[in-house]
Amino acid sequence: MLTIFLHRLLQSFLLPPFNSLIIIILGSLFCKSSAKKSRLIILIGCFSLYLQSTPYFAYYLTTLIASSPMKIAKLKQAQALVILGGGVNTSVKEYSVNSMSNSDTFIRIRYGAYLAKQAPQLPIFLSGGAVDSRNSEASLMKKSLRQEFNINNPIYLEPDSKTTAENAKFTARLLLQYRINHIVLVTSAIHMQRAMALFAQNGINVIAAPTGFYSLGYENLPILWFIPSASAMLNTSSILHEIIGYLYDVNLD
Repeated sequence: MLTIFLHRLLQSFLLPPFNSLIIIILGSLFCKSSAKKSRLIILIGCFSLYLQSTPYFAYYLTTLIASSPMKIAKLKQAQALVILGGGVNTSVKEYSVNSMSNSDTFIRIRYGAYLAKQAPQLPIFLSGGAVDSRNSEASLMKKSLRQEFNINNPIYLEPDSKTTAENAKFTARLLLQYRINHIVLVTSAIHMQRAMALFAQNGINVIAAPTGFYSLGYENLPILWFIPSASAMLNTSSILHEIIGYLYDVNLD
C-alpha cells in the first residue's frame, strides 16, 4: 500500500494540474524576497496550466509518441494477436456484476475483435492481472470477446500482470512456451511505444496495432483547439504519464 501511495503521489507532482500548481505556489513563496521573480514564476505556472489544458497541446504530444495505424496485410506476418488490458471499472451495478473492462480496455478489445475476424486462425493472448478472487482483467476481456463480439479464435490468458512491464514479461514467457515470437500487439496509441520496447526487451518481435487515437475535432472551428478543457488536460496527463513511464521502464533494465 505504501508503494502505491508513493507512486500516486509522485505522479501527482509530475502531471497536470498539480505540476503547474506547484510552480504557482513556489512563485508565491518568492513574494517577500523578489516581487518581479515571483510574478515571473507565477506567470510560468499559469501558462503551463493553460497550455496543458488545450486540445492542440494534447494532440501535439500525441504526435510525438503515437504509432501509425497498422495495415491489415501485416496480420499475415504474425503468429499471434496480443491485447493488453487498460484497466477495469468496479462500479457497474447496472450489470449486476462486480467489475467490467473500462472504456480504454474496451476500445482495445473492440479493435482486437476486428483484427481477429480478419485472421480467425490467429491465437489471441490477453494480458491483465487479478481484479478480485474470481476474475482477472484478462478473463473479463475473454468474456467480452466471446459473448459480445462472438470471437472464436483460440484464447490464452496471462492473468497475473499489474504493470506494462509485467504485461510484457509474463506474456512473453507464455508466448515463448508456444514458440511464438512474432505478434501483433493491440494497445492504446499513446501506450504503444512503451509496450513495444518492453516486449522487445523480452525477446518478442512486435507489429504495432495501435487504437484509441486522440482526435482534435472541430476542424471548422480551430479556435476551439486553444480553448482549455478538462478532457484535453486528461489526455495531456495520460500522454505525459506514458512519456515518463517509457523513460522509467525502458531505461530501467
